[in-house]
Amino acid sequence: MPIFTLLATAAASAPAPAAPSASVQASNASSWISPEQWAGLVDKSTTWIINALPAAIGALVLLVLAYTIARTARTAVLRGLARAEVDLTLSKFLANLVKWVIIIFALIACAGTLGIQTTGFAAAIAAAGLAIGLALQGNLSNLASGVLLLIFRPFKIGDSVIVAGQAGIVDGIDLFTTNLDTGDNRRIIVPNAAIFGGIIENQTHHRTRRASVNVVVGAHISLDEAERLLLDAARTAAQTTGAVSDPPPAAGLAEITPAPHTTWTVALSAQTPAFGSVRTALLRAVRETMERHAMHPQAAPQRMHLISDKTSG
Repeated sequence: MPIFTLLATAAASAPAPAAPSASVQASNASSWISPEQWAGLVDKSTTWIINALPAAIGALVLLVLAYTIARTARTAVLRGLARAEVDLTLSKFLANLVKWVIIIFALIACAGTLGIQTTGFAAAIAAAGLAIGLALQGNLSNLASGVLLLIFRPFKIGDSVIVAGQAGIVDGIDLFTTNLDTGDNRRIIVPNAAIFGGIIENQTHHRTRRASVNVVVGAHISLDEAERLLLDAARTAAQTTGAVSDPPPAAGLAEITPAPHTTWTVALSAQTPAFGSVRTALLRAVRETMERHAMHPQAAPQRMHLISDKTSG
């Protein structure tokens, strides 16, 4: 049998393909847009672009102008605060705040120019701000305290302070925390709210400090002699580098107790950076003087009475 006859017979015996369902025919028909519909869509799009183009150009110009004004305002704020000798950290914070406030208002104005309803947008921003404020209440308190610390400057970097029960040298004042370095090289980070809401002791605010030592002198030393000897000790310590003569060294009677001794206060002024070495020299001079002249309180003599029992055999 010829090959062509076999192929024709197989094709005739094969099942016919199923006809597409009605839903498939409908979807195929709806996937095509008629020329009239396409022309109407193009006309509407063109009309919308033509109507919105001036507003879009105006919004773009407004946004560029606002960004330029924001950068200029940031630079002006930085220069003004630098002339006022405001802390650099606070200056940058305020300058960036001014910049972003201008940009945000410009974005809202651009949205209104494009026909976008900004009332709901502003309400959403207010609600989000309230939620963030409640969630970050402690951090915002630290931020406000940090700003006040940078404005009023109760201490500066390098000062020796005691704040929130911690003592150290100020290494940095940030918007949320203050860093302290202790004498044994420990870093202490204190929240600004704890600092501004408590007592601040700045030990290096003044150029000079008064070093004082309390000593107990025995009653066998007269008051005049004790004053003279302790004053000589203070004058000896005044030869130390960093000691100052104004106000002069002093030795004064501080307390008289019922016990047979008196308490004296020996004082010497020093430059603040040399306070530690001057106080050490004062302690050494006072101790050497008291040992040399036996000024320490002496123990009271004790008497013993022996009673004999005469009735014993």
